[in-house]
Amino acid sequence: MCIRDSIRSQREDQIPDMIDRSFYAYTSEALEQEEFEEKFSKFQANNSNVMVEYVGSEFIQQAEDELAILEHVFSRQGEESAGFNVLVDLCGIFKKTTIFEVRDLVLRHFGPDRYKYIYHIDQADCTDRVLYLNSDTDVQFDEEFYKYLCNTYGSQLSEKVFFFIDNRNVIGKDIPFQLVYQSHFDQPLFYHSVVLAHDVDDFSKIWQAMGRSRSMNDTRFTIYKSGIDSADVPQGMADIKNVGLTRELYMLNCDRKMAGNLSSNYQTLISLFNLSKDKFYYCDEIINVFLEKMLMTIGSKVRRHQENLGREIFGKPVSSGILTHILGAKFQHSSNQGIVATQLTPEVMRELMGHIIEQKYEQRAATGDIYDDFIRFLSGGQEDLMEISYTKQQQKQKQKQSNKNQDSDIMQVFAKHHQLPLSDEMPDYYAYTLTPGKDLCKIFLNLPLAVPVFKLAYVDKGRRKCINLYPTLQFLYSHHIQAEYIDSEIRTLLSNYKDWNAFSQNFMETVAQIKQSDKDCSEEGLDGGYKQLEIDVLVNHIRQNPQYSLAGLEEGVYLIGMKDQFNVHDLESHPMRAQVQYVADEMGFILFDRTSEGSQTANINDFGPYFIEQYILMEVLSKQEVAQNVIDYYVNNKEKLQRGLANYNEAQGKGFICWRFIHDRRQAAPATPSSLVRVLTPPPPEELDLAAMAEE
Repeated sequence: MCIRDSIRSQREDQIPDMIDRSFYAYTSEALEQEEFEEKFSKFQANNSNVMVEYVGSEFIQQAEDELAILEHVFSRQGEESAGFNVLVDLCGIFKKTTIFEVRDLVLRHFGPDRYKYIYHIDQADCTDRVLYLNSDTDVQFDEEFYKYLCNTYGSQLSEKVFFFIDNRNVIGKDIPFQLVYQSHFDQPLFYHSVVLAHDVDDFSKIWQAMGRSRSMNDTRFTIYKSGIDSADVPQGMADIKNVGLTRELYMLNCDRKMAGNLSSNYQTLISLFNLSKDKFYYCDEIINVFLEKMLMTIGSKVRRHQENLGREIFGKPVSSGILTHILGAKFQHSSNQGIVATQLTPEVMRELMGHIIEQKYEQRAATGDIYDDFIRFLSGGQEDLMEISYTKQQQKQKQKQSNKNQDSDIMQVFAKHHQLPLSDEMPDYYAYTLTPGKDLCKIFLNLPLAVPVFKLAYVDKGRRKCINLYPTLQFLYSHHIQAEYIDSEIRTLLSNYKDWNAFSQNFMETVAQIKQSDKDCSEEGLDGGYKQLEIDVLVNHIRQNPQYSLAGLEEGVYLIGMKDQFNVHDLESHPMRAQVQYVADEMGFILFDRTSEGSQTANINDFGPYFIEQYILMEVLSKQEVAQNVIDYYVNNKEKLQRGLANYNEAQGKGFICWRFIHDRRQAAPATPSSLVRVLTPPPPEELDLAAMAEE
């Protein structure tokens, strides 16, 4: 009989346990070592002889960059005579490092004779690849290539391939080859695997990373983990179930798996509500939590939500019994004796349900009683009782995007001396956001720093000019910035950032001094060997192809911020609102412009959306094709460019990016497949006749 039929028939008999947890080991059980090993052996199944050593990973936090971390691992593991041939990056450290940089480090550290190939996952399409160390040849790892390796190296194949596995590569094409190799040569393909776990406390993930080797009983493992006390772990290899740290991590994992998290426990309430209503889907009463908080309606909606769930769940003995059974089974394994001893009466359960719902929507205040312990336990032991949750669909979308480009949402961990910790407190942040002028957090993040993050010099009409790009404070916390920019000068500069009026005034004064210094240098003259628009990058702390918005203050002076930082809605409260003349994004679209006020026609010689500096920055920072076209016409057909601009009415938008799209569409033929391709594909520079467009 299914649960729904049980509810319909009002059954009240004991609910059986449907999940086998005989191999779970809980902290509250205080097991003897022999009892723990028995449970852990059930968890291991056939992998009963796994040898492992734990090593501290504090060096990861102190390292200058990713390659320094890798070199540290190579140095330590290279001291062993047998060495190692597998590295599994479980915590996702090597996100910015290319496989060619890894290749160079392997050659530099081990020499050209130790390894011949590096197995890796292509960052673009996630395919299994093998890179030949003595060249840039990078081929797909398939059955044909595996046979070639076996025919060439035989049983020594495991010593010739270095497997560099990142945290996305749980299942790779090498797995069946591992089994074939071991069966044929009676030895493991992965003979020593290094797992970089560092801040990962989930033992199931560590075990999964170890299981990347399909010969765990014959593979030795070195696990790098933070917070290790050398007194608690044996030196050298030991049976994994005999190591104290294994017991600690495994029990913690069992405790967390039993307790679940706040989202899963809240979903249990929703499932019981659906069952009691004989429905499969639940129509959420609270759609956009952020907007409800902004409108101050979240409190009343949460209370109504509590009443609806309580009425349906506790209105039927079976649904309330299921909830009591589920939570009671969790609480019995808590190490908090207060939780274990509390009797789960209907009154207690109903009160606890209200606390779960309030905590889910971040409306709960600490009560200082047993319910604080209940919520902390059901939240997975989190100290701050705060949880950021995603729906399953959001998790899938995020994982899919992360697999396409693993740099998209991962930032490099800066070394301590390049980090910039700033904090502020306010009693009610949502109240501040209602009035942009009082939103101090946003104002502080919009503050510009008077140290150029990017600087270049270019030649125009025989004169050398400079462009200085100044970052906002928020831009420093993006993955577009290079760590070296954040130094003692930046920290000193930000010592008085909370006095933002004085900070902005100091910025303008410093910018004026830098501009005067640049002008003095340009007046020294040129030797005549420079070409028109010849560019020389003097300072660059920005990574290639950033997503940004650009605010132009005056010729040679620009602010760079995050993608939507200089939007028209926030510009009124921006500290530099009086100085900002126009705003553009990295594609060249003009988001705001006041340079044309009082002017009848645009001019390419005037500061604004059509000024050449805008397109020089686009070319150098993100290699935009429209920028290349504009620069080419500026150098070779400047008069035609100006004539075309004089006849453009800007009805379809400002900037050359809009102008080019209009030109493409006017030149397009009727909508046939070939003509559609021509419209959507940017034309080469020689086909982009801007003057002809203006004459039309």
